[in-house]
Amino acid sequence: MKESPDGEATLDSLLPLCRVLRGEQGCPWDRRQTISSLTPYILEEAHELIDAIAAEQHSKLAEELGDLIFLLVFCIEIARERGLFTLNDVVTSTQEKMRRRHPHVFGETDIREPGEVCRQWEEIKLQEEPEQSSLLEGLSPTLSALVASFRLQEKAAAVGFDWPKPGDVIAKMREELQELEEALSEGRREAAGKEIGDLLFSVVNLARKLGENPEVCLRHTMAKFQRRFAHIEKALGKEGKTPSGSTLEEMDELWNKAKRDERE
Repeated sequence: MKESPDGEATLDSLLPLCRVLRGEQGCPWDRRQTISSLTPYILEEAHELIDAIAAEQHSKLAEELGDLIFLLVFCIEIARERGLFTLNDVVTSTQEKMRRRHPHVFGETDIREPGEVCRQWEEIKLQEEPEQSSLLEGLSPTLSALVASFRLQEKAAAVGFDWPKPGDVIAKMREELQELEEALSEGRREAAGKEIGDLLFSVVNLARKLGENPEVCLRHTMAKFQRRFAHIEKALGKEGKTPSGSTLEEMDELWNKAKRDERE
């Protein structure tokens, strides 16, 4: 394995490993893989990485980063075999892009505020992609609606289209909630669905204004919900019951107990 002068393993030290796995005496499964066939594994590892970030499991975070990096290098090795590009091409292209999009660091532009940096980044990116007619184009269609909403708002905010304060977003959330209640009370179910979308979009906006990642926030809540529901199942199991055979009042009482136990 290749090492840097100070003894640390380097990224390109993974390439020889990939070549062994892809070689004649290597792994049959690895030899048959293509960049396309690795897509689901890349997505899976990315989600596992997000889970580790949300759980603040630093040792797990290092492991998941390693798994994802290995898959990316594996894709690069497959591309090299096909004569498409090499690791050097990937790194060189990325270095050039980062320098180009940071003229306040590598050029003469004087910017000190993070918001101005984001605005400059989006403007440079738009100039680099002439086929993109709008600042809000270019998001991957495979992004979850939650992440895509966050990025749309982030891009718009970068050029000044943003609420001044978090309180303004909360007022908008109240407005959207009121419109949802009106649609429900009037029996307009289709309109209610649209109002739910507006409300969710506003909640994502509030998370962004507070500097929170809505994906991570929601994953925290999902994990909390799972823990508390597992507490309900365990407590009911001790009494020979199941959730489906219990009343809402019984489960709600156990939920509140789990909530109190967590706080204590």
